[in-house]
Amino acid sequence: MTVLTNLFYFILLFINPLIVYSYDVILHNETEPGLKIYKVHTYRDGIAVVHLVKPINESCIEPRIDLRILHPNGTVDSAKVDYPIPEYNFCRGPNGFYWFDMIRSFPSSINILYIDIASASYYVLFATRTGYVISNTYVAPISIINGTIYADGYLVTHTSEECGFMFVNYETETIVMWKYFSKPDDKGNFSLINEGKHYLQNSLANYFVFPSIDGNFGIVIVNSTDININPNEFINPSKFTSKAYVTFIKPVMKSVDGPFLIYQSAIPHLEVRSFCDTAFAGIGNTCLLIFNRVEDENTLEVIKLSFQASGSVFDMRKLGDKFVDVDIVTFNGLFHGGYLITLRDNQRKTIEGIILDNDGKYNGTWGFPPVTFENEMTLKISFTTLPKFFSDDYGYENPHIKSTYPSISSSIPLSITNINITYHLSVTISTNNVSIYQYNNNDGLPILRQSVPGNSPYFSYSSDKMTISMKVLGSTFNQPNSNYYIVVDGNVVRDWTSNNPLLGVERNRWKFNTINIRDNFAEESIGRFSLTEEGTKSFEKLSLDGQREFLSQLRIDLSESIPVDINRLDYVKCCEYDNSQQPPRILLSLPIKSTTNPYERNVDHIIKDLDILIKHKEVTPISWFGTTNHLEASFGFQRYKNLLDDFKFHLIGIVLGIVILGFLYIYAKKKYPMGENIVIFKFPLIILNFIMGIMFILNNGKNVPQLFIPSIIFFVIPIIINFIMAAIIMLQEIKKNRDFYGWFKNNVDMASLFTILSGTNLEMLNILSSQVAGIMLFNAPISEETQFYIFWGNFIGLFIGDIPQFIIQVFYIKLVVNYDIIPFLTLSTSSIILANNIISKIYHAIVHLYSKKRKSVMILQTEKILCNENSSITVPRKIRKNVRYSM
Repeated sequence: MTVLTNLFYFILLFINPLIVYSYDVILHNETEPGLKIYKVHTYRDGIAVVHLVKPINESCIEPRIDLRILHPNGTVDSAKVDYPIPEYNFCRGPNGFYWFDMIRSFPSSINILYIDIASASYYVLFATRTGYVISNTYVAPISIINGTIYADGYLVTHTSEECGFMFVNYETETIVMWKYFSKPDDKGNFSLINEGKHYLQNSLANYFVFPSIDGNFGIVIVNSTDININPNEFINPSKFTSKAYVTFIKPVMKSVDGPFLIYQSAIPHLEVRSFCDTAFAGIGNTCLLIFNRVEDENTLEVIKLSFQASGSVFDMRKLGDKFVDVDIVTFNGLFHGGYLITLRDNQRKTIEGIILDNDGKYNGTWGFPPVTFENEMTLKISFTTLPKFFSDDYGYENPHIKSTYPSISSSIPLSITNINITYHLSVTISTNNVSIYQYNNNDGLPILRQSVPGNSPYFSYSSDKMTISMKVLGSTFNQPNSNYYIVVDGNVVRDWTSNNPLLGVERNRWKFNTINIRDNFAEESIGRFSLTEEGTKSFEKLSLDGQREFLSQLRIDLSESIPVDINRLDYVKCCEYDNSQQPPRILLSLPIKSTTNPYERNVDHIIKDLDILIKHKEVTPISWFGTTNHLEASFGFQRYKNLLDDFKFHLIGIVLGIVILGFLYIYAKKKYPMGENIVIFKFPLIILNFIMGIMFILNNGKNVPQLFIPSIIFFVIPIIINFIMAAIIMLQEIKKNRDFYGWFKNNVDMASLFTILSGTNLEMLNILSSQVAGIMLFNAPISEETQFYIFWGNFIGLFIGDIPQFIIQVFYIKLVVNYDIIPFLTLSTSSIILANNIISKIYHAIVHLYSKKRKSVMILQTEKILCNENSSITVPRKIRKNVRYSM
């Protein structure tokens, strides 16, 4: 590689399509002669990393990697990658290139690809741009083609920090293999996401891989033969001798779109190369096809193609005569619009750039400023700016975005429920994610708060399709005086007209903070949450030590998900079973400690946040931890309710009601002691039990599905039976009891009301004859026969209503986790009524037996007295009358 080529690579890579530099000069004095510039990698923060090499001969360089870090302020630091890369990597292989390669890795790292012949493998060193090696990862096996090591593999990094990188290589003469790796994790390790193969029609056919905005990769294959790739796709295809296809690889899904034919030509004997890139400020993707006639290598014909993600070509033009006697080295889409074609003139030994506007039209020739060693020891670096083809990007580094809410560097309240992005053009929602992160300016990794795919119901449009709005959960911006940024992946939205994916917003661009507010104090509390069915099974299979480790890690992951100081969360307690879910799920308890710091999240807000995080786990950090992903979304995080604490005001109200009824009873007893004044307690108790039964079915019945139908059956059927029995009893009493009929004529409305109320409990009919407080309205002369029927009807109701409802309430306690006031009052009233009915029936039985015994004694005494009349013993008239009455 010549010095001029080295200079070219330096200039080419220093002009980052995502960064615009103003003209400046940097001078740097080296301490060692003979160093040459090999490559330069530039980053979004303005720092550039220069890779220097020292040739040994025409084929090899010294086996080391020297770096120079150029800072925006003009200072230069020296660094070295200290790793034992095998020396043969620093010599040219059969293809004329070194076997090692280095690419930038966003946001501030480098990837170094090298081969290890001993293990026949490719490896990637992941290092900081200051040379510190973080990890060494196996990538793929070395290919052996025709008995020779064919180490032609290379890395393709994505322009988005959210995406990983792709490794591509000839596996055989007709197979290109690809592997897609994730971006590095916290420890710098890569993981293989997917791999696949792309089949060629020509042996070792030229291919070019480039990243697209939507996170996928395009691979362009040029075939310069008469081979027909798809005989059924084209009409008489054999007449075409050159064809270019593009296939879009979706590495995450391991699927492809294509191949799409983007060019074909009938001109014979052409050697075709391709360069492709994304149109950052425009729409779609653009490729240069460079045609060289085999008989005249100095004649180039260049065609620029613009095509959509669907493969549809919407612009194709031939680029003039500026490419005679020059070599096109590369082609770049520029962030601020337009394209840059870099040319090398080997005869004049010059490098220049041709600038095209967004439409691909010639805009001008741009001469590169010199980059040279002033002498053997001094490096002089010059650079300048490129023209812009669109207005200011407003700090988002996205030419399509007009504004956002929140805006960059703004302060927002914790209560916001939506974020908005307004574009310069109409858009449609696509598939990739919008992610919200919380970060610390000092140290620590950013915390992912919410990540929503574009095709979810969290998004909505404005009427003109130029603004998208995303719903924000209440747990997302939950930390006062904290810093946040939002990442918008490429292909979150697409152009409404062409359906092509649009650029997103990278990390640390859309930044803002929350306002500082004080929080009210809240007492410590306990919350419960449930494992999923799969989580329950996995937990049960763990050993005791494994279960303890799981619970310990779960506590850590929950503190990071909220986020909250881990000391605010007590140890997770296990295990109960939630039998209301089938099969039963394990329930866990988490005590949350209070804080006196008004600027920390209080207990109530932590419980609320955890409930939201778990219920919406598909878009929150809960689904991204190995432990919290096992939490049941439908259950959420529920406060463990203590009836005395949570319902103390309800209980106070009940006590006051009892006190009031007590005073009314005392008043009634004093006014008319002979009345059945106890009905002052019975009546409201029966009515309350009826109301609570309805509320229980409506509010709590479905909490335990297996109890829902029985609850309805044993609530409705007793009402129907009681009402029918009450109506029959009343009609019989009206028909047979003349005194009751007289009362009935004067109190029809009261009689009808209590007939209806008797559906709740047949005991209601006895209130009509209770004479409570001496009120004549409740002085119905009900016969002993009717009271007998009421007694036995109420006895039947004990078995068809009271006892089953009590059993249902007992089972409900065992089958639910959170027991609230409605089931509590329902159980309380059912218990009192059941106990009263049982005890009263026992007492009535005792009275009945005692009365029967007394009747027998009195009959014997009467018979004895009557027998003594014959002995001239006179029985007083009064006694005789009483005896007849007793009879």
